[in-house]
Amino acid sequence: MKRKNEILKYLHDDDKLLFLSELLDAIALSKKQNSFATIDSCMEAWEATAELNSVPGLREKVWSRFENLKSRGLIHG
Repeated sequence: MKRKNEILKYLHDDDKLLFLSELLDAIALSKKQNSFATIDSCMEAWEATAELNSVPGLREKVWSRFENLKSRGLIHG
């Protein structure tokens, strides 16, 4: 992913709504705290999701690997 403003391009429709909701919450909290840290954290988390979606098939491979490790009891989630 080249630019942060391309996050929406790589999110599924349900994720877009969740992202925007979380971003609005982060903006409100940041305003109360007088700090951009909450907004930065929100953007970084969603940027990671968008990057995962930007590579065809990568999300499915990661999810499959996670489920495999979970079923073997190596991780909990």
